[in-house]
Amino acid sequence: MRVPFALKIGGAMSILALFISGASVFFIYTQARELTLTLIGSRLKDLGGAGVYLFTPEDRRQLKLLRDEIYAQGRYAELGQQIEKLGEEDKLPVLDQARQDSLMASAGFQHIVQLLRQVRQGSDRHLRPYGELPIREEILAQAGRSNRKAPSVAYAYIYVPAPGELGKKYIIYVADGDYLPYDANHDGDFEDEADYEGNPTGNLVLRPTAEMQQAYDNRQPVAGREWDTDAWGTWLSGYVPILDEDGSVIAVLGMDYDVRSEANKVAFIRNMSIGVVVVALLLAVALSMLLARWITRPVNALASGAERVAQRDFSTQVVVSSSDELGVLAGAFNNMVGEIREYSQNMEALNSAFERFVPKEFLQQIGQENVVGVRLGDQVQREMTILFSDIRSFTTLSEAMTPKENFDFLNGYLGRVSPLIRSNHGFIDKYIGDAIMALFPRRVDDAVENAIQMLAQVADYNARRAEQGQAAIRIGVGLHTGNLMLGTIGEERRMEGTVISDAVNLASRLEGLTKNFGASILISESSLQKLNNPAGVLSRCLGKVRVKGKTEPVLVYEIYNGDSAEQIDLKNAALGPFSEALALFQRGKLGDAGLVFQEILGKNPADRAAAAYLQRCQRRAVLS
Repeated sequence: MRVPFALKIGGAMSILALFISGASVFFIYTQARELTLTLIGSRLKDLGGAGVYLFTPEDRRQLKLLRDEIYAQGRYAELGQQIEKLGEEDKLPVLDQARQDSLMASAGFQHIVQLLRQVRQGSDRHLRPYGELPIREEILAQAGRSNRKAPSVAYAYIYVPAPGELGKKYIIYVADGDYLPYDANHDGDFEDEADYEGNPTGNLVLRPTAEMQQAYDNRQPVAGREWDTDAWGTWLSGYVPILDEDGSVIAVLGMDYDVRSEANKVAFIRNMSIGVVVVALLLAVALSMLLARWITRPVNALASGAERVAQRDFSTQVVVSSSDELGVLAGAFNNMVGEIREYSQNMEALNSAFERFVPKEFLQQIGQENVVGVRLGDQVQREMTILFSDIRSFTTLSEAMTPKENFDFLNGYLGRVSPLIRSNHGFIDKYIGDAIMALFPRRVDDAVENAIQMLAQVADYNARRAEQGQAAIRIGVGLHTGNLMLGTIGEERRMEGTVISDAVNLASRLEGLTKNFGASILISESSLQKLNNPAGVLSRCLGKVRVKGKTEPVLVYEIYNGDSAEQIDLKNAALGPFSEALALFQRGKLGDAGLVFQEILGKNPADRAAAAYLQRCQRRAVLS
């Protein structure tokens, strides 16, 4: 294909402008960033070097004693497995609590912490009168909860490598400038202000940077060459060794410099540089496009139309006034777009119809964008939470209605609860009469929240039914999380999506057990333990039950957030007695368990779980 000369000129201009402007601004940006890092690193090393001189020989002796005490008293062998599992954000105290408190209560430790705070305060651009540093004001300022500007060095601390082979991977905090109690009320009680941000002495952590080890090994101040950003800000760290009179390293002074201002300026330079490149490129492209449009305007019109069609804009029509070959081509193009538009509309309507029968979420799980690409045997294995819900005594309700009333009732109920499943990031696998089987691929919390919302929606539905003189309905919900297989089964001419898993069977069995316990929501223990936010879920253990199809009994919990306010209060008040009675029942002390369950029913006759267990106690007592 021959490229027009005008486009060659335009392309060359664009490439040249992009290369020259890009190379120039990249050089300026990298030099500015390197200079900023060098200057901040030099300042950090200077501040650290000056700060180290605050430590008198007596302070260094106390620091050495603290270090040796941590080495000697540390429970390294005892904590071996915990140390090996330590993550990047984890901290592990190697001293027992009593010894840790004793060291931090010593005058030597507190004086060292005051020295660290003085090191940090030395970076403040706002001088303060000589005297005691206000601890709480410092901490609040660092956390962004005060209008006063914090020092540039936000955190100052002292660390040493862990002893022995652990030193290759871990460090131990000896002292932290933030870790001091503060008596806000001046009443001698420190318990109400115990929320500090620092590390207590003896905290072992993973060593995050090589610079930390270099400062210790080389006995030279070291500053980082890259800044890090986390939830608390943007930082550049520096490390300065503290030496004894023999030149040996006692510990290392670490400092975290708040570089948000500098980082923002460098980011501004970067953004300005990108802007220069973009403007230069746009100018070059604009000039080349003007030249190309002047020479090949009809071709550009066709190219523009093709681009809009590629973006699924099928309303495109290209206008070319010439009657030559380009005019003929434009006419053929417009006819082709018209046919594509009609075909696309038909396909979109067909896909929308298919989505009513095959959830798009199911297709996404098996890696397909639409139903056209589905093949027999497509399958995937995932861990998901399965929800089964069912209307209680639906058969009795159904017998009193005509077929049309049955379908109207079911569609009215399903039309209310089904959207809740989608809004909680789940999808409906199938309707089984009045029952729903839904899958939640994200979190257990989504399924639990959906179940609670379903009960609230049913309560609202019942209020409307009552206004029409209709009976209220109740539903039961079973939840379980596990590995399952999603895929297609059948044969080439007739297939459907399905889920195969023992976890599905267990969720269905749990829904069935809601009738036995009079509960609205039952969840397996393994699923309850996977909640990200268990604090908001009201639950109580209903004991182990042997579920049909399972050889081992399953520990089942009731979630009662959807109960009435009165029932929630009564069940909360009976949590202790219920747990006690359940334990007695499981140990075979049926008489004692029955008395406690009877007492619970005396206060809450509507507690059907307690009633069910009381009947079991009485029935087993008779059989024995």
